[in-house]
Amino acid sequence: MRRFCKYLCTLLICILFLGGCTNTQGDKKEIVIWSHLTDAEIAELRILADKWSETSGYKVKIHSDKGDNRAYIEAAKRGIEPDIEFGVSHDRMEKLNSEKLLAQVPDNLIDKNKYVSSSLETVTFGNKMYGIPISIETYGLYYNKNKVKKVPETLEELISQGEKLGFQYDINNFYLSFPILQANGAYIFKKQNGSYNVKDIGLNNEGAIKGYTMIRDMVRKYKLMPENIESITARNSFKNGETSFYISGSWDLEELNKSGLNYGVAAFPKYNGKQMMSFITSQVVYVSSKSNYKEKDWELVNYLINNSKGKLFDITGRIPPFKIDYNIKEVKDSEKLKTFIEQSQYGEVLPNVSEIQALQDANKIMMELTAGKITPEECGKKIEQNILDFIVKEKQK
Repeated sequence: MRRFCKYLCTLLICILFLGGCTNTQGDKKEIVIWSHLTDAEIAELRILADKWSETSGYKVKIHSDKGDNRAYIEAAKRGIEPDIEFGVSHDRMEKLNSEKLLAQVPDNLIDKNKYVSSSLETVTFGNKMYGIPISIETYGLYYNKNKVKKVPETLEELISQGEKLGFQYDINNFYLSFPILQANGAYIFKKQNGSYNVKDIGLNNEGAIKGYTMIRDMVRKYKLMPENIESITARNSFKNGETSFYISGSWDLEELNKSGLNYGVAAFPKYNGKQMMSFITSQVVYVSSKSNYKEKDWELVNYLINNSKGKLFDITGRIPPFKIDYNIKEVKDSEKLKTFIEQSQYGEVLPNVSEIQALQDANKIMMELTAGKITPEECGKKIEQNILDFIVKEKQK
């Protein structure tokens, strides 16, 4: 009931306050953008859009949007969807693409060679691009330079050093702990011919069980961190010098820099002879397949991307999805940020399918695992069953 009310409110906001969110303005050429970025970022986009408008002859309206896919799809049915959606998580795209609501990116609009390849995967379906990434996120291994003499090259070395120097992170966060599962042979959904087979789940196979066992042992056997550890506590322990290793993303750089801590960031170590891969997520922009101004939409998209990357980084630290040679100066000059770009080049894309939402409860199951309430085998079964149940419920809607 609460979810329905939230959806209904979102739709009413679109109809009543956003003027119908439509670009039908008689003789006036108007492009409407919905954005999930912060208010400060949207303010910068408006400045850029106004500059573009001066020479293009098209008026641009940008609205803050906190709705979900259901609200967007319902708006599309009523003909009140935006021309462009700018700055949303890439995992929203699969559902919209299946509803044929996304316009294909024109050939040669961007230079794909400049982008981190994994970022382009997030917007690709059937070998065709239906959006463009504007930023990427991944995570790495933070370490205290004053205490760590040699950065560990394997997970076993990390655990060994961690027992002496301290190692904590939000281990019950499935997103952060997945590299341990993946290095053992686990996967979320099997990818075949550019698409995910959501019926082929790899979170309850032999490799996954080995991974769950290692995650449990890091808490219960090696005593690296308490079973109820969470991100703020782990970050503060690292920031205060109580621990020397910490796993997190680039979003923690600003606070750690302010602390004055002498620290570095390294790519993940190897495990079972394999490079541990982190998840890659991206914020993206796409154009509605129903827009009357697709050519101009993409022209505007390209203009906003090219002129906003530095500003979005300054405001929220969003890392542009470009390789080092083509990135902004702040990324090129930062060894820490360059590490995240390096990690993203061999990272694994968080599947861009709606079924990924089924993992929302995986953290609770991981907490049962590290608390010793369930076995690694039971953990795998419960996570797999959650996904299967989610798929059934989605089909009934």
